[in-house]
Amino acid sequence: MLKRLAENLLIAANIFILFLLVFYQHLHLPAWLQVIGRMHPLLLHFPIVLLILALVLDLLTIRSEQLAASLRPLIGHLWLAGALTAAITVIMGLFLSREEGYTGDMLAWHKWSGIAIVWLASLLYWYRYVRKSIMITGSALTLVSLAVAGHFGANLTHGSDFLLAPVTPQHSKVTVPIEQAVIFEHLVKPILEQKCLSCHNSDKAKGELLMETPAQILKGGKSGPLFIAGNPMASLMIERIHLPMEEKKHMPPTGKTQLSLQEIEVLQHWIRLGGDFRKTVTSLKKEDSLYILAAQLLKPEVSEDQFSFAAASEATIKKLSNNYRVIFPLSRNSPALIVNFYNKEQYSAKALEELLPLKTQIVELHLQKMPVKDAELSVIKQFSNLRKINLDFSAITGSTLQELTGLKHLRSLAISGTGVNLQNLQKLRASKSLEEVYCWNTPLTEKDWQQLAAVKNIRFEKGYDNRGQEPLKLNAPMVNNDHAIFLSKQTLAITHPIKGVEIRYTLDGSEVDSVNSPVYKDSITVDSSFTVKAKAYKTGWYGSDAIEARFLKTTYKPDSSVLLKPANEKYQGEGPKTFWDLQTGNFDISSGKWLGFRFTEMELLMLFKQPVNVQQITLNTMRNTRAYIFPPTKVEIWGGPEPSKMRLLKKVQPTIPGKDDPNMMSGIKCEFPAQEVSCIRIVAVPLAKLPQWHDGKGKPAWIFIDEILVN
Repeated sequence: MLKRLAENLLIAANIFILFLLVFYQHLHLPAWLQVIGRMHPLLLHFPIVLLILALVLDLLTIRSEQLAASLRPLIGHLWLAGALTAAITVIMGLFLSREEGYTGDMLAWHKWSGIAIVWLASLLYWYRYVRKSIMITGSALTLVSLAVAGHFGANLTHGSDFLLAPVTPQHSKVTVPIEQAVIFEHLVKPILEQKCLSCHNSDKAKGELLMETPAQILKGGKSGPLFIAGNPMASLMIERIHLPMEEKKHMPPTGKTQLSLQEIEVLQHWIRLGGDFRKTVTSLKKEDSLYILAAQLLKPEVSEDQFSFAAASEATIKKLSNNYRVIFPLSRNSPALIVNFYNKEQYSAKALEELLPLKTQIVELHLQKMPVKDAELSVIKQFSNLRKINLDFSAITGSTLQELTGLKHLRSLAISGTGVNLQNLQKLRASKSLEEVYCWNTPLTEKDWQQLAAVKNIRFEKGYDNRGQEPLKLNAPMVNNDHAIFLSKQTLAITHPIKGVEIRYTLDGSEVDSVNSPVYKDSITVDSSFTVKAKAYKTGWYGSDAIEARFLKTTYKPDSSVLLKPANEKYQGEGPKTFWDLQTGNFDISSGKWLGFRFTEMELLMLFKQPVNVQQITLNTMRNTRAYIFPPTKVEIWGGPEPSKMRLLKKVQPTIPGKDDPNMMSGIKCEFPAQEVSCIRIVAVPLAKLPQWHDGKGKPAWIFIDEILVN
């Protein structure tokens, strides 16, 4: 009875498969059928095992009639069960394939090889004993179909390189010279090939997005354009990369190799520059962030030195290290050492000679701005394994430079700001290993430089010389403060690497001009939150772009604090102390600077040993709507003398952003009449349902908080 039912189900399943194939392009599945389709990966292993077992037992019975007689009923049941479960698996797979992300040749191979398994298994169940040739041929075809279906199924799930990835050579680093590099071809495309193409190719166009050609990238996919030229943070590509890992739409998907921070920067800067497919690296200014990245990424790989000498004893290194002479290893577990000298008042020739017990292990010697004299090069030449020497702005004249030509491994020599002349430098031609000499700001004339340019084996670097041509634009000043959050007062430090530059600034976020804005002197002390903007100016140069930095004041830090409801396990930072570590986060939510909450509100209790007078609490939050990160819908501040006697001090309901509002960091300020309290409880409630315009409409939003400021 059960056998007859299973046979009828097998016939019905085959007919239903034919029906699905005829109307395949017109299938629109309700949610409950999608659930059945997603059980395809769960069930597919059962028919594989059953059919292989049936095949093996059938082949064993070919030469033994006695064995065949005893096993034939079992084999029949295995074939029936295998064929029926294979048919059910195929039906589920056809349902699943109608979901977003399953298209292309790879899907077609997987689909038809799976259907072939069902038809072959059904045929063999009823007709395998009609002729031995039917059994052997059908069994062979079934095995081939199983292998093909399994291979393409794995590729659909894990990528086309899944099977051979362990034995396939890794992508080699691009070695094109930076002068010939095209931004897309040599910086962006390798990232897309390694991290995106396994899901977005002609075989598997997930989300109807192909990324094999520029035209396909510009076309985008089912969700729209891949990027908005000039606006990386509003671009779908960047937003999907920055989604929390557990989100379904995070790219690359969980389980795939994620993009590094450097790779994300390359993509963001490429989009910032317009997403041009032909733009070259050399068309960028050398101070442009993408040019700097390109210089790092396109730098030829240099094989690391294999040091054959033994490591020095820890006791010797410790004995020779002091406050003005620091000795440390080149890399972890390396016997090679680097030595840096500080404090020229403490330097002497004896300080150099004291290092001779380490003359075999020292590979870099940094003596810049030390009063090193020519005679001391006879000591330096005894450090036989030196690769790099820095004598910039030392007291040498170059008269004994030939002492260094005997160093067999020396590759780099820096003697800028010294008294060397052409005759001194020409003596270096005898070195067989020296590759570069930095000698800018020396007495060399233009004619001298022309002669040095003719030296083939050594590159002499003279730095930049404008020679009165078109003025250059100054690079922006630098704000050197370590923390953007400060207690009570902040001393603002702004510097510029070029001497004689005039720095003008504002502290209210307004634009800087070269006439009315105040001139920065040595330092500025500020006792309230502020936004500084600064520009650099100098005669003969174009003014720089503005640098902008936001600084936030906080007056009190709690003596202890506790989260009454835990943060999400993936975004816990350092716990509550993340809120007062005086460090703000960026848009990288995994940096450890943020605490994230989604399914529960943020509820924080702050305790002070002595009562404090509080009148303002500010929560520094992130807004990145496409990454599901919204401001809280409600913030409540409670205060009192103890946890059981607190009352509501302030309730704030921040505005929910719209579809086109930009990503930003912002402070949610809660002001109230001054209160003397020993306990503060802060409650921030995430948005329960994302708005209708959002891709994740109806799902809960995230809130991310990195600092809480008191007064």
